[in-house]
Amino acid sequence: MKVLIHTDEYYPTAQACSYRMQVLADAFMETGAEVVVITSSANKENGGSGRGKTGFANKENRDPGGRKEKIIYSPAMRMRNKKTLTRLLNNLSFGFTSVLSSFKAGKADVVITTSPPPLSSISGWMIAKLKGAKLVYDVRDIWPDVAVEMGSFPKGSFYYRVFRRIAWFMYRHADIVTTVSPGKVKKLRRYVGHIEKKNKNNAAQESHAGKVWMVGNGYDMRVEEYPINQSLVEKYDMENIPTCIYVGNIGLAQGLDALLKVASETKHKGIQFLLFGKGAEKELLEKKAMEAGLDQVRFCGLLPHEDVRTILEYAAVSFVPLKSAKMKDSIPTKLYEALGIGCPVLLVAEGDACGILDETGLGRHISPDHPEELTWVFDELMDDYDEIAGRSESAKAVIHEKYTRQKLAREFALRLRERSGAGE
Repeated sequence: MKVLIHTDEYYPTAQACSYRMQVLADAFMETGAEVVVITSSANKENGGSGRGKTGFANKENRDPGGRKEKIIYSPAMRMRNKKTLTRLLNNLSFGFTSVLSSFKAGKADVVITTSPPPLSSISGWMIAKLKGAKLVYDVRDIWPDVAVEMGSFPKGSFYYRVFRRIAWFMYRHADIVTTVSPGKVKKLRRYVGHIEKKNKNNAAQESHAGKVWMVGNGYDMRVEEYPINQSLVEKYDMENIPTCIYVGNIGLAQGLDALLKVASETKHKGIQFLLFGKGAEKELLEKKAMEAGLDQVRFCGLLPHEDVRTILEYAAVSFVPLKSAKMKDSIPTKLYEALGIGCPVLLVAEGDACGILDETGLGRHISPDHPEELTWVFDELMDDYDEIAGRSESAKAVIHEKYTRQKLAREFALRLRERSGAGE
């Protein structure tokens, strides 16, 4: 079987989409498939050989069997900022050139195209049509729903209508739709079934709804290959000072204003708060922390991905927030990472993510709608810390047994091989 992966982000870019697609590529190769990846040329500029910016091993060594995927870097306008026009031009340019680049890839039995960005999806469909291949539409976030949930634009707006048309076109034409959480599976099955609502053949409707598969993100086992960065531990004295960490975009939308309030009001005064990342509101939050005299709060800049294991192993608590209570079908990758390494979590979310945390018992969660209660929940977590942290090994066992990205990807690869009917 030959699989063509069509993705805006890939090696060596250090982003969630890139990691997901790399693990899928590895899983297909481990099951005997040939893999070709078409990705944006911008990725080539995001790192070099060796560990690069991904933190993982050199591409030449990623497959222990000596096989490796062919990567075709397709020209695209580089996104130097995150303005709407720049994003649009980047997505459209990659979408156009990726179709042309697909002629270098040869034949394919299966084409996997991933979203977001939704604008590139149509190109994945075109490539599958040109190859006469099965089309898998990998939906990491459901557009335009997630944009509405985050307040990016209102339901019924021009952007909403455009992205909805693209998404529903892809649901209609994909042979398989994959997604990352139970809530997303439920929603997409409803959408896909609705597409055929005018079809009086109930069996056909059931068939369409059944083409939605769950392929969770899960915990990436490769994180455990990272060495412990002892200099980082010493820099922040993490062996001696209990530490609450946050890794991600620095902004008010992430609930970091409420986290500063926790640092100010908590009765557990010996804790330091380390915030890793960058964002448009970083300077504003730094100013707030300084004016409030919060010396225990430190803004530490970007954290290399190879230091994730170190930070989580030595942290007392990992703060993992979602932007909105409406995002009930979202499970942050950072939640899997913390639980997989055994770090207790303070989760701000509702829905599927809370279900994973409750299953492991390694932390506390609160709704994004009630930031005023965050200090109380944090203090409760710290009051019961010994009991909660005592579940670390059992939590790791649950994640390793049920929720590793490698396990979920391999199950998908085997299921897809059986479904496609393609041989070696």
